[in-house]
Amino acid sequence: MSTRRSRRRRSPTATLLVSAILTAGCSSAAVTPAPVVQAMGVAAGRGDADVRFSQEMITHHRLTIRLAALAEGRTENPYVRDLAAALARDEAADIDLMSGWLRSWKAEVPEDTGYAAHASHDMPGMPGMPSAAQLSSLERRSGASFDRLWLTVLGRHLGGGVQMSQVVIALGTHEPTARLAGRLVTEQRARIAEIAGKLA
Repeated sequence: MSTRRSRRRRSPTATLLVSAILTAGCSSAAVTPAPVVQAMGVAAGRGDADVRFSQEMITHHRLTIRLAALAEGRTENPYVRDLAAALARDEAADIDLMSGWLRSWKAEVPEDTGYAAHASHDMPGMPGMPSAAQLSSLERRSGASFDRLWLTVLGRHLGGGVQMSQVVIALGTHEPTARLAGRLVTEQRARIAEIAGKLA
C-alpha cells in the first residue's frame, strides 16, 4: 500500500530567501571554516582583511540594531519582538569587541552616522544592505504587514553578514576574528532558516 505525503508549499518570498542563502553557501569561502583556516597555520597577528571585516561588520551590525529598534511599537508578533531584542543585545556586544580590536590596531572605528546613510545605494560593496526605500517602507508599516517586510529585509541582511564572515574566514590572519566570524556564520544561518520558515 503506497502512502502519500503532503508537502507544504513555500511562499515565493521564503523560496527566494532560501535560494539566496544556498547560493552564498556555495562560495569558495564557505568551504573553509575557522578551524580549518587555523589548522593551515593562520598567524596570531591581524591582516588587512581582519581590519576591513571589523570596520564593515560594525556598520552592518549597527544597521541590524536599527532594524531591531523599528520593531518597537510596530509589531505584536512575539517572535519578531524576541528576535529584535536578541539581535540588539548580541550585536551590540560584537560591536564593542570589534571596536576594541580596531583601537588596539590603531585603526579607525567607523562613525555611527544613522541607518539611512547605511542603505545599499550608499554602501554598494556590502552585501544584504537594505535600500532607503525599504527602510522608509518599514517605518510606515505596522502589524502583519510590518512583520513580513521586516523579516524579509532582515533575512537578506543577515545573509549578507554570513557572506562577509566567510570572506574573512578565508582571507584573515587574526584568530579571534576567525572565531567571531565562524560563530556569526553558525548563528545567522540558524536565524535565516527560522525566518524562512516564518515566511513560508
